[in-house]
Amino acid sequence: MKDKFNMEAKLYDKTWGRYDYDADVRFLNDLFQEHGCKGIIDIGCGTGNHAVRLSKLGYEVTGVDISQTMLKIAKEKDKEAKIRFIQGDMRKLEKVIPKGEKFDAAVCLGQVLSNLITNKDVQAFLNGLHKIIKKNGLFVSNARNARKINEELLNRLLLDRLITEERLQLLLLVYNTRHPRNRHIIIWRPIYLMKENDKVDFQVREHKLRWFEFSTLKRLFSEKGFEIAATYSGPTKEEFKEDEHTTMWFVTIAK
Repeated sequence: MKDKFNMEAKLYDKTWGRYDYDADVRFLNDLFQEHGCKGIIDIGCGTGNHAVRLSKLGYEVTGVDISQTMLKIAKEKDKEAKIRFIQGDMRKLEKVIPKGEKFDAAVCLGQVLSNLITNKDVQAFLNGLHKIIKKNGLFVSNARNARKINEELLNRLLLDRLITEERLQLLLLVYNTRHPRNRHIIIWRPIYLMKENDKVDFQVREHKLRWFEFSTLKRLFSEKGFEIAATYSGPTKEEFKEDEHTTMWFVTIAK
């Protein structure tokens, strides 16, 4: 199967991967310590930035991602080979994880939930997740708030990143639009012009990313057996306010 995220995977840590993962992991560690969690599954683990940090804290981590290129990079970071990485679709977790295996906690952070374009996709994901997480296990996730889509970032060509290194020069532009039939789906079009090891490459990519209504996601969690314990605007534990914050973080408990 062709890896539709291969370009994003190769460039991830030099571009979007400079995010403060340490803050996320401090937040997760506090929760996991409070609830006595040991076995963790990182869904949509990407290049392993959360998984590797959690493993170094002593957690037994399984990372799942649909991108083989992402997983290859993640494995290279796992110097002690303590993390189990599995390629698979997050909508089919019950088939990805060996039958009968259950985790104390699951995390799904970054833009991962945004790839679940329909409610049917979200329901399939939560159904599978509920089967592989222990009763009263934790599920921590975040998503983009549909109320806070910034119109100024749509329908215009924007500079995202400029990298000038000895072996890599990258100009990354983006052109984002709303989906014509669903205003909560943003069509993200990264435009790559790069020179790597004296080879020039130009690519225009396209990915659909969903922004969620708070009430919709809250309802879907509840319907699939996840009780919401807290909602934050980020790992600082500030209370989420729908009219103010771009990102919503959910701490839920599997019932």
